[in-house]
Amino acid sequence: MEALSRTLDTADDPDARTYEYSDSTLLMRMVGYLVAYRMLFAIVIVLTAAGIALSVWTPFILRQAIDVDFPSGILSALFFTAGLYIILQIVSWIISFGSGYLMALMGQRAVYDIRQELYSHVQDMSEEFHDHSSSGRVISRLTNDVDRMSELLGGELINTFAQIFVVFAIGVAMFASNLRLALVSLLIVPVLLITTIYFRKVMREAYRRTRKTISNVTSNLAESISGAKVTKSFAREQRSAEIFTEINEADYQSNVDAGKAQAAFFPVIRFIGGLGTAIILLFGGWFFLNPAFLYISDSLTPEVTLGTIVMFVQFSDSFFRPILIIANFYTSVQSAFAGGERVFSVLDTESAIQDGPDALPMPNVEGHIEFRNVMFRYGDGPIVLDDFNLVINPGETIAIVGDTGAGKTTIVSLLNRFYDVVEGSIQIDGIDIRAVTQNSLHSRIGLVLQDAFLFMGTIKDNIKYGRQDASDEEINAALDAIGARRIIENLEQGLDTEVGERGGRISEGERQLVSFARALLADPKILILDEATSSIDIYTEYAIQKGMRVLLAGRTSIVIAHRLSTIVNADRIVVLEHGKIVESGKHADLMQKKGKYYSLYELQIRPRAIQKFS
Repeated sequence: MEALSRTLDTADDPDARTYEYSDSTLLMRMVGYLVAYRMLFAIVIVLTAAGIALSVWTPFILRQAIDVDFPSGILSALFFTAGLYIILQIVSWIISFGSGYLMALMGQRAVYDIRQELYSHVQDMSEEFHDHSSSGRVISRLTNDVDRMSELLGGELINTFAQIFVVFAIGVAMFASNLRLALVSLLIVPVLLITTIYFRKVMREAYRRTRKTISNVTSNLAESISGAKVTKSFAREQRSAEIFTEINEADYQSNVDAGKAQAAFFPVIRFIGGLGTAIILLFGGWFFLNPAFLYISDSLTPEVTLGTIVMFVQFSDSFFRPILIIANFYTSVQSAFAGGERVFSVLDTESAIQDGPDALPMPNVEGHIEFRNVMFRYGDGPIVLDDFNLVINPGETIAIVGDTGAGKTTIVSLLNRFYDVVEGSIQIDGIDIRAVTQNSLHSRIGLVLQDAFLFMGTIKDNIKYGRQDASDEEINAALDAIGARRIIENLEQGLDTEVGERGGRISEGERQLVSFARALLADPKILILDEATSSIDIYTEYAIQKGMRVLLAGRTSIVIAHRLSTIVNADRIVVLEHGKIVESGKHADLMQKKGKYYSLYELQIRPRAIQKFS
């Protein structure tokens, strides 16, 4: 159990690099999202200040009623005081409602901004980040952790700051009205501070654990749902359930520990508040019965009346109520800070691939590509490409083949600048791709992957993904060009067929055809097919062979082929082995050499022929 939790906490990049921030840093960053709405913020501050003034003024009215109006026996004066008290309560309610609503509105806008910023930042992160990050953990940052922050930003933060001013204002009023009672009221404050500081540390660590464990739960759920078919095919449902149970139990226990700390904290604070009230009653009664005790002068130690004692009891309640709110704030703030640490750690993680300060948009290109003395490795791993050189002429179609791990996909990733070369350079039309913006570079390159990813929506929506202004005629022309229009039209709703999550409602071959049409419609000058036909059945492959010629015509094309039969007509075939080019030429020439390519081709084609005629 412990080993499993430790592995889950450090397996993925976002959790492994969660930074630790001071409370003041987290607080200032959160406040910054609120202050962005200056007008709302200013109105809330004014309303809050008015509410504080009313809360301090109300006990004085009670003292007036007890010490002046009751002894006077003047009914009209008592009615006036009572009426004033009711008016103050109504005004206080209106102010409280207005400030509460505006705080919630401002808080939700701040949460919206945080989630938008986090989403955009994750989208802009390099491929290295996504390679080392599970989608479940990233989703947890966007949902669970931001939700924890929303509890704080939705009003608790400003309200708690207001309670601090309430405590200060009540303290000033207490000292201004009676020094002796004010001094004895402060006897309980050191106990309160020590208790709060102790529980703050306990709850902060407890809520940190809850954020990690719920991240593990979200990550495991995302992985289990995505891999449900594999789990069933290997009859691993029971073991999968056992693993989730262990993760879920860890989350349960961490939340129980946090709840235990919170459950212990509030009764302690209430007990301390009760002691404060008892001290006021005890010493207030003593001063009332013994006016000369601790007497200094009429100005410094005025007479303690029954109204004064009642006023101080209400002051005590008003004093400790904010303390309870602040105490409750500590439980929320520790949870919010734990979530904030995880959110800000992602926001503060810079993408490994960034546009240079002088990066310019990539101009229209002819499609001349050159890999010049490229050396590359993934992180601290072994060298994948070493002193790699390759020139691809405009309009040329080259196929890259080789064993698994030879470096085929790495070449494509480097050309798209998903990673940066360690040494050397990659140039398009003589321009180093690091000198242009990533968006403009990607707009010049079309990429069709082996695992065709489709978004929720219709087939038409997915084909138009790269060109939102495309007409139906252009979409049909793209489908015609790759020989896929008849296949798509045979679907029940044709182009309006809903593809489902990740395209799960249509076949792999149909998903691949949609991705082909999407790339063709975008009309890039450079096209990359990364084993893009490996998921297509033989019939579908045959159906798009003619369309492939249209797709590749007039473009600089790089085809990473799993099925060698699909690249026999390539202008040039490059054979890789351990990151080195060992052969290069046309299919017929390479077959005559009977080298590495011949061996690969024979290994793949001969079993097919044997199977066909057996």
